[in-house]
Amino acid sequence: MARSLRMQETITELLLEAMTFCVDSKVEETVRKWLTHADIAPDDPHAGECAAGAMIFALELSIFAPSMSGVRPIDRMARQFKAKTFDDAAALEALKKARFTLFRILSVTQSHVFKAEDLATGETFLLLEQSFSPSALGRDIAARICRLDYGLHVATSPKIPLDEACLAVAKEFIRPGKGLVNDQRCAAAVYRHVVRHGVDDAVEFGVLPEPEEVFALSHPDDELDALARDWAERAEGAEPSRDDLEVARALTSGRRLAAALVSTVELRRMGQSRHADVYRRLALIQMETLHRRAFVGSGEINPLGTLHSTLEELAAKRRYPHEALGLFRELSRRISVDTGGTKHRDEDLGRVIERIRGLRAKTIEQGCTEQEALAAADKVGELLERYGLSLSEVELRQQPCEGFSIDTGRRKHGAFDRCVPAIADFCDCRVWSENSPRGTLRFVFFGLSVDVEAAHYLYDLVAIAFETETATFKSGTIYAMMVGGEKRSAVNSFQIGLARGVSAKLETLKAQRNVAVFNSTGRDLVPIKTSVIDEEFEKLGLSLHAKNVSSRRRVLADAYEAGHEAGRKFEVRAGIE
Repeated sequence: MARSLRMQETITELLLEAMTFCVDSKVEETVRKWLTHADIAPDDPHAGECAAGAMIFALELSIFAPSMSGVRPIDRMARQFKAKTFDDAAALEALKKARFTLFRILSVTQSHVFKAEDLATGETFLLLEQSFSPSALGRDIAARICRLDYGLHVATSPKIPLDEACLAVAKEFIRPGKGLVNDQRCAAAVYRHVVRHGVDDAVEFGVLPEPEEVFALSHPDDELDALARDWAERAEGAEPSRDDLEVARALTSGRRLAAALVSTVELRRMGQSRHADVYRRLALIQMETLHRRAFVGSGEINPLGTLHSTLEELAAKRRYPHEALGLFRELSRRISVDTGGTKHRDEDLGRVIERIRGLRAKTIEQGCTEQEALAAADKVGELLERYGLSLSEVELRQQPCEGFSIDTGRRKHGAFDRCVPAIADFCDCRVWSENSPRGTLRFVFFGLSVDVEAAHYLYDLVAIAFETETATFKSGTIYAMMVGGEKRSAVNSFQIGLARGVSAKLETLKAQRNVAVFNSTGRDLVPIKTSVIDEEFEKLGLSLHAKNVSSRRRVLADAYEAGHEAGRKFEVRAGIE
């Protein structure tokens, strides 16, 4: 709340500054037009107040009115404004996005915090307003609104109570399915109507009494708030379902975690223990989720450590509650995440992993061709097959899940990336791509520990084979015949063909291995592995979406076929043993 109030004060100062960028002649012209047809006599004692109100409305309208070039006074002011703090910059960005809004006050959620409904869209939002009294409840109001952090909104303009006539004027700008089609013109129409005709009655201002139902002050956002409400309304001691946990994990972020901690502390102070416990539970779930993601190589390397440092700095500047920081530290000590330690890693598993790591180190040191890479892949497949056959279903379900990430150093997908799904499938892993904190492309493999180790090895093998085979192609006849930009197209075409050839070989090897396992045991290990991996993947709270990484570059047929042939002609079992 304190931060939101400070930002609200900053916005007021920014508005006063923005007024100096308005064109006085245009503002005065607007006022004259409005007053010309005003329902007020020249000798009316309230004429001066009407003129002053018209000037305020005209200035507010002018701040957000674009010029012929499309630039508004608020934009010109923003270009010269030098923010001293992060909150100053955030307040300016919020103000620039402010929109004139028609809304109805529905209820009080906490002292000075109201739940409101947008009359144009039906959406609800939380409004921070210190001046409303109980008479504001149920009223229709027009004002320019901007959104602050934690889902709170504030009014940046005069708040106009809408009587029936004024509301009819405003509704002229509402379109079904589109909302308010032109908020600036709507503001002008409402202001003009108020200046000329006034309103039947006004919203009283004063101090609100304490609301009967108090909920979280620092709302993380509408989604997490809705989830917290749902949990709090359940029977005492009721545990969240698997779907509930999945939703909570999917909402995980550092910003939401910081807000949930504040909400926990504030609700506890207000005596709302039930609601505070819910937010505490959600905060703990988010911390565990961030920890799990980091363990498998997704997201930041140390997200909790980074967030802790940030909260310490904010607390030192009195911009974050020390109690919330203390709660963060307390929950950090309670995190219980399975990172392979609670699930038994037997000696056989350890030997297989060390064998794969040994092969990987040897291959990286010596290099390999595609033939040797595929032969090594076949060898790894045999190791995985033998180890899988030695496990019962119960033992298989007790295997730990791990992950690793590979930062490609690139910002765009390349031909090699076409092999990544085949590598993951060959090793019974899940894989996804994401942007690293540096903005580069990163692949994350996730699965049983031995399979993840195998995927790491196979990825490096194929990468080395790509380098070796591409160098061989560049020394060949097809590349020598190319000139200029065709050489780059030839290399890309060769690598696309090579990727498809390698992928096809890995798919064939995988199918052969599955058949061999089924013939030996009469069971299929893949569904069992998949169920184990899916269950553990849910705990990461990630939502994956399919993405087409096909290239739009021109593909040269000869070079492509040369690469594809390189993926078909080698004997799979030759090479590394």
